[in-house]
Amino acid sequence: MDYHSSNSKPAAAAASASPTEPEPEPVPMKEWTVGAVNSLQSRSDGDKQNVDKLVCSREYLSCALKIAHSIANQLSTVEEERMDTEKNPSERNSNNNGNDDSPPVSVRKIPEKSWSEYISVNCMTKEGKTYDGDANFEPPPYDSDNSDARVSHNLAQQLSTLLDDSRNSIAIDYLDVRGAILKNEGAEDGNGISASDNGKLEMRSLGIAFYELFSGGHTTAGAGASEVVADLSEDSDEIEFKSVKESINTIGIGAGGGDDDELFGNNPAKRRSPNLDNSSQKQKAAVRPRTPSASISVEPLRLLGLPTALCDLISNMVDSVDGDNGEAYGLISDVRDDLKLMIDSPHVYLHDFDLAKATKVGLQFGSAFYGREAELRTLKECYQRSITSECEVAMICGTSGIGKSKLSREFARYVNEDGGSIFLSGRFDKLESQPLQAISSAFDKYCAWVTVGDPSTVEKVSTALKENMGEDVACLVTVMPNLATILGDDYDSNQSNKNNTAVDSQKRLRYLFCQFVNVISICHEEPLILFLDDCQWIDNASVALLNQILMMSGSPVKDHRFFFLGTCRDDEMNESHPLNVMLATVNTLCETTTTKIHLTSMSIGAVNEMVSTELSLLPRITSPLAKILHHKTKGSPLFVKQVMMELYKERLLYPSLSRRRWVWDADKILDMKMPENVAAFITNSFDRLPCEVLSALVVLSCFGASADVLLIKVLEREINQTLIVPLDDAVAHSVLGKRNGKFHFMHDKLQEAAYSKMTPEERGLNHFRFGLALGFVAVRERADRLLLSAVTQINHGGPQAVIDDDQAVVVANLNLDAGKKAMNMSDFFSAHSFFNHGISFLRLKRPHWNEHYDLSLGLFNLAAKCAFMNAEYDSLKMILQQIMHNARCFEDKLQAISIKVTLLIWSGSVSPAVELMKSTLSSLDENFPSSLTSTAIKKHLDNTKTQLAVLSDDTLLSYPAMVNPKKILAVEFLVKLYGSLSLTGERATIPIIPSMIIQICLKYGMSPHCPSAFAQYGTYLALVGDEFDEGYRYAKFALSLMKKIPSRAHDGSAIFWASHIRLYFEPMQSTIECYLDAYIASLKSGNPFALTASYVYHNYCFWSGKELNVVVVAMKDAMKEMKYLKQSLVLTLMMPIFQITLRLVGQSAAPAQQEQQGSPSNNFDFDESFNDGESENPSQFATQLHHVYFVKLSEALIFREINKATYAAEKYFSLDDSLGSDFAVSSQNMFCKRL
Repeated sequence: MDYHSSNSKPAAAAASASPTEPEPEPVPMKEWTVGAVNSLQSRSDGDKQNVDKLVCSREYLSCALKIAHSIANQLSTVEEERMDTEKNPSERNSNNNGNDDSPPVSVRKIPEKSWSEYISVNCMTKEGKTYDGDANFEPPPYDSDNSDARVSHNLAQQLSTLLDDSRNSIAIDYLDVRGAILKNEGAEDGNGISASDNGKLEMRSLGIAFYELFSGGHTTAGAGASEVVADLSEDSDEIEFKSVKESINTIGIGAGGGDDDELFGNNPAKRRSPNLDNSSQKQKAAVRPRTPSASISVEPLRLLGLPTALCDLISNMVDSVDGDNGEAYGLISDVRDDLKLMIDSPHVYLHDFDLAKATKVGLQFGSAFYGREAELRTLKECYQRSITSECEVAMICGTSGIGKSKLSREFARYVNEDGGSIFLSGRFDKLESQPLQAISSAFDKYCAWVTVGDPSTVEKVSTALKENMGEDVACLVTVMPNLATILGDDYDSNQSNKNNTAVDSQKRLRYLFCQFVNVISICHEEPLILFLDDCQWIDNASVALLNQILMMSGSPVKDHRFFFLGTCRDDEMNESHPLNVMLATVNTLCETTTTKIHLTSMSIGAVNEMVSTELSLLPRITSPLAKILHHKTKGSPLFVKQVMMELYKERLLYPSLSRRRWVWDADKILDMKMPENVAAFITNSFDRLPCEVLSALVVLSCFGASADVLLIKVLEREINQTLIVPLDDAVAHSVLGKRNGKFHFMHDKLQEAAYSKMTPEERGLNHFRFGLALGFVAVRERADRLLLSAVTQINHGGPQAVIDDDQAVVVANLNLDAGKKAMNMSDFFSAHSFFNHGISFLRLKRPHWNEHYDLSLGLFNLAAKCAFMNAEYDSLKMILQQIMHNARCFEDKLQAISIKVTLLIWSGSVSPAVELMKSTLSSLDENFPSSLTSTAIKKHLDNTKTQLAVLSDDTLLSYPAMVNPKKILAVEFLVKLYGSLSLTGERATIPIIPSMIIQICLKYGMSPHCPSAFAQYGTYLALVGDEFDEGYRYAKFALSLMKKIPSRAHDGSAIFWASHIRLYFEPMQSTIECYLDAYIASLKSGNPFALTASYVYHNYCFWSGKELNVVVVAMKDAMKEMKYLKQSLVLTLMMPIFQITLRLVGQSAAPAQQEQQGSPSNNFDFDESFNDGESENPSQFATQLHHVYFVKLSEALIFREINKATYAAEKYFSLDDSLGSDFAVSSQNMFCKRL
């Protein structure tokens, strides 16, 4: 009989046997016992084991449990039929067909003999097979040192006489048990006793049979032993709780066998207790009256070393006739279910817990998982879809303490055991000082994991990073220190500073992070899983980075190599929360699905599973306690855990010496008054901690959920308060954990409870005091990360904690230093916060612009830059007003003016921005002509040409770098002016700007913008002046100069402009890849010019004849990126060429031929998009309209739509003739004129 099936019959096993294998007849249980013992002894290599040791072994217990479960399963089937019949007597009568003499099913005959006489065991044969051990029980090797010296074979010899050799014609493997059956002959012979009392006698008889089975054939014990046990039970619970440990040594519990024996309760010290001598047993038997239930005792089973749970099971079956035992069995189906639990989870229900350890360290919770099987299954399915077929991310949502982190850890265990993924984790902290810390720490752990693994993997990852990212990968070392170990000796610690110039450092860091994720995901066959905990506290920088990882072109998400999992308290987040907005954007643009798994309170069953597992007691026993806990905690997992620990401390839940298990006082627990939520409960429980422990916890809570042990040691020294020792004590109290060099609260509710012990005023003062102490150390030891943590603490304290003006200036300077450090790490969000706090401290001194001018100007200028980078425009406007009002000279206003110009352009006020740039250039001694004729422009260009004619390329390359700050700013204003003039319609003056930049560089040295200026100048010579050879020379020179200049900030622009001329001299197929290089170089520097390069690249991919299906996919990805970055103008320019491509591949039906009826129809009305010249400035979008009509003309010609072509050509040539100076338009003009 298959014991895993509740309804299977013993014959099923025989039917499943091989057809050629003979089927042995079932053997009596006594015969099986002898055979099993002999089989075990034969495997002991000549070292004959004591029988009572053998019956406690894994092998014997696993087989005996199968037999017991089979019998209980059969009897419970009869029991359930009887109960159904009793509930429906009419159905029973109909089944009897009117025969009243038929006995009711509820009547069962109990044989006078032992039921063991009627139990037969189904085994398999030994032919052609050897014993492997049971699937659930791996047989351990025996330890001869633990064997009893008094080896006895009496039982085996006595039982061997029962064997009938005539039946052994088929060799039987007694340890390959398939099940057992209780024969009916004994129940129907009429010699038994009618079952009554709802089957209590039947239960008792079955318990006696199990006694014989698990004892190896021993008969039940007499009254004397029972009375001794009763006396011991009466006396032992009176022992003082604190002295249990000493009592254990006296009685002998807790010592003995190894781990394998302990798992099944096989403790030799329990088998022979020196305190239970015969004289004491007889004495107690004389004074204690015998009762029916006391006539049979399971204490001999305990002395054999059988697991306590199994002994209790048999005892509760035998005691079923005694109404005083509240744990006695009432239904055989309960016995069946408990046996099934012992078979399936022996490590829980057959494990005798260490009483000495429980007394010493208290109630300890393991890592088991309860009541979230459905949610875990949903999470697994989401993950499987994401790595096989769909783009999907997952969020686990729920209130604090509901089990979000537990579910994620169980999922991590699943993927780690499966070996099919790399699981990286990070956690957001409400008090964290570094916004990208959670994500960067997760990938830093990956770097550490790689370095301690296979050297070949380290080499593979290192090579891939260097090949794909070059020297730029070094910039990530500041946020992932362990990356330096992967890069090895080739890594130069100064490289991160050599290439740190960027147009937008934040965009650059995000791009490099995405490239890093992409590269490492390719290096491993397993998918990457990024898990971020407590996402309700995610910072804006992390949102932007995570967004880009999920949306980047060629993302591992789309290739099913990356899976994101997060947890959040959704009750603390609204729809406008940055994370919710980000996920909605990703879902819309990337067709990614977000699976939200909402966790609610645990059911009573789940709470009972938790209590049962943690106490190693059967669920039937713990059910009353679980119901009380669920009622008081509403099923909150954290609340249940905290209450159970409190019950242990109050000795309402404690380890019992007499019962060798956990026991509790249900009435007192029910009467306990508890707060309504776990937060209040934890806060109240903190009051019972020692004062020094609570004080240390309060200090630790100021640093968030965790803090480095080294930082705490420094703080301990500086504030002269003992911290490490009491925090270690808190670890012993299970309030804290300690791993990887950090103290961490076991749950964020514990941190919140410790933090709530301070009033708001006390919090501010403590934050300020701790930060100031650490800040001085950071400055003295030049510890950058410590400085960031210290200043964050100071800022949590706020200006109200400052005691005098001098201290305010000190703190403002610390914020200035911290902000600069954050900017060097491309963390402009933190930097802006530092600068703003520095300003707030400085404002305590009213005339700070007069008394601390340099400090004030530095804080305001850098705050303006960070506000601009973070798009915090309201704050930026106020900061700029302060600078413009208080700056003492024009030079001190230049940075503010530069930011203001960009802000005006982005807000659409282009004309005021142009006027401000022109006036600023005049103040910088670089007068820009207000109006220029074509003759004047030609004269200016000829002057530049004359100056360059006498200079060789080598001479130009030897020019020094520009150092004059005024001229550096002048060049930057000219570059901004170049883009602005095309929007104001002053395109005729555009060619003069590259010429002016070149003349400044020839006089003051080379600027990072010079390569772009030379490339633009060469493009003008070639496409406008028809001097192609000369133009090609300067295009190539621009690329050479670009490589010489250390800054990589403007490489993308230089490559882009130089590629225009290269198309006329080099093969088109290879040259258009230069636009892709320009796109990548712009991304690396955070240059917004990247999407313009992307548009031109995909445009030329179409015209160069690349495979159109590939072009369509690439264009879709590019347009998603444009939409994500809100580059609507470039997106609009991309649409027409995308539509042509779709028509050519048959994915978009060609529009109906409507040319005969007027202007052609189109899916995209670009005339309307650009107002078709109806705006206040008709030439504002003329360049864009030139591109649109050029594509429309091309589409009409490709599909031979002549009327549409004529219309597009007329519109094209009706635009402003001044666009001949626009290089792209010039090349299109040549093409259209030829048409």
